[in-house]
Order: sequence, then C-alpha cells, then structure tokens
Amino acid sequence: MNKINKKERFFITGGMGYIGSLFAIEALKKGHAVCLYDSLMYEQNRKRILKEISAGNTKSALLQFIIGDTRNTKLITESLKKFKPSYVLHLGELSSVYACNHHPALTEDINYRASKKIFDICEKFNIKVIYNSSSSVYGVQKDFKLSKEEDILPPLSDHYCRYKIKMEEYVKNKVKKNPNFKIIVFRPATVFGLSPRFRIELLPNHFTYLAVAKKMIRVSELNAYRAAIDIDELLLGYFKVIEKDKWESLIYNIGHHNMNKGEFSRGIQKVVKCDIGMAPDIGDLRNLQIDCSKFNNEFDFHPSIPYEKSVKKVAGWIEKNLHTLERTNFAEYLNMPLNNWHKICQSNVSIEPTQKK
Repeated sequence: MNKINKKERFFITGGMGYIGSLFAIEALKKGHAVCLYDSLMYEQNRKRILKEISAGNTKSALLQFIIGDTRNTKLITESLKKFKPSYVLHLGELSSVYACNHHPALTEDINYRASKKIFDICEKFNIKVIYNSSSSVYGVQKDFKLSKEEDILPPLSDHYCRYKIKMEEYVKNKVKKNPNFKIIVFRPATVFGLSPRFRIELLPNHFTYLAVAKKMIRVSELNAYRAAIDIDELLLGYFKVIEKDKWESLIYNIGHHNMNKGEFSRGIQKVVKCDIGMAPDIGDLRNLQIDCSKFNNEFDFHPSIPYEKSVKKVAGWIEKNLHTLERTNFAEYLNMPLNNWHKICQSNVSIEPTQKK
C-alpha cells in the first residue's frame, strides 16, 4: 500500500546539519511533523537555519528543536518518548574522514557507541530507522567495476569507514535476531548541492568554490573516480522509501553520477569560467564507482538532474555569499578545521594544458 498521504513524524538526529536541515524543509512541505535533535557542534546559526526551515512550512506542520548530544541516552530516550516518531533519520555522526582520523576515540564514541544505543532505543519503541552508511566503504577500486552492495569490502584504513562498517554489522545482527525491527541502511554517493547548512568541502561543492573564488580548480589524481548525487535527489530517494513504507533488503547504494575528478572539474568549467590545475596529492586515495540498480529498480527511482544544473545553483549561491564566507572564515560551512581547508584550497598547482580557460 502506498503511504503517500499518511502524515509521518520524523525525529532527525543531526537535524541542523547538511542533509537533516533540507530533509526537514521537504518533510514540513508535505505536512509531516519534524523534531530536530542536534548538538550544534559546528556552531551553526540555529536562528538562521530554523528560519529557513520554517519558511516553507505552509501547512503549519509541527516543528520542534532540541539541543542535545546523541551520547546523552537519557535525553534521547525522553525525547523519543515525548515526540513519538514514526521514523528516526539518524544523521548525528561525525561525517568527515579528516575529523574521524584525527579524533578516533570521539569517533568511536559518537559513530559507534551512541549510534548503537539509538538503534536499541528505536527497536524497543518500535520506531523505523533510516541510516546513512557511506559509499566510501568501497575504498580504492583497482578496476572500473561498479561496486554492488554484496561485494566483499576491502580492508579499511580510516576511522570513518571502519565505524560505518561496524554499524552495518551491528544492524545486520540486530535484524537477524529481530526481523520486525525496520531499518534501512544507505551507502550514499558523495552528496552535493545547496542546503540551509551548506557544506563547502564536499568534492563538487569544493571544486565549484575554487572555480568561482580562485578561477582555478586544483585537482589531485584527475583520473580517480567518485560517485555523487544532488542532495535534492537523495531526499527524493528517502521519500520513495517512506511512501512505499517497505523494503526488500537492508543495505542500498544510492547515487547518480559516476565520474572521475577531471570530469567533475570540466562539468564545472562549462558553468564557471576557470582553469583546471594539477595539485599535489592530499592523501585522499578513494577511487570508486557504485551500482545503484538495486535501489533504483525496487523504488522506481530515476535521478535525472543534470550535473551542470546542480553546479549552476551552487555557483550562484557561492557568488552571492562569497564575501561573507571568506570574511567569516567559512563559519558554519565546514566539517574540517579551517587550516586544513586553506591547505587544500591553496596547494601549489601546475596548469593542465588540455583545459580551456
């Protein structure tokens, strides 16, 4: 049975983050109730973000905000009891390889221990869960094969992916013991596009910033592949699941574009006049493409937003806000330290001779 007209109640951990804040806007537009739970660890401007989220709430759906840490089991439990959600969208984890590698103990605490407790509580209260793992778990591909959900994963060296896989294993065991616990795990491609809490360091967003601000996209490993998806289409995928309200598998890839860094850069170059330069290796060795046919076929999901159209939106926002971004040292918009951001933006480069100005 299609649940498109049913009004849901969404409890979003990391609700003031990149994905959660935009999901809240779309949920409220559809008349669903939303509770945002966030620690504001990235010093987000909650007043501005809540104003943007509320602006589209034409149906006067319920919107609540709780400042809270996912490690605060008592507050999470009390909040879930009070709000009584039909779904928990669990996004409240550290979400950058840099942050996780530099803070391994904190990563284990938040991305593993706290996440396990949240799933335990959801199971106890019979709450459905949507959880994001990551396509980064596919690591460094040695060939041009599209990675599928059932593929054997390579050894993982970074803490971000390590705890994503540990959470996947925890969920598998939990569902095996209790098949009535409803949880779906996504392995999303790199997400890009606009959101109330924009993340400028994500690869396509980062490259677009360089094109607009520096007139030069600095790229290491031009031929390394990445999967990517516009954030608007990721949310469309979420709502496909919610409307159908059932799924056949536990883990799904979700994405749209499989391109190498050179192709990502040249797509931006079609929108923003800039050069493309070769930069030194910054230590990010990921090289992957993903097969999303399982999710696409089961949920009749067909992402179709052209890459250049997504880039045009991001470029327009960056052009409009460039002075403020740089004057405030990218406050709110980075999930990495400012000095590391400057390092990857200011690497010495050599011009790639095959590129047009």
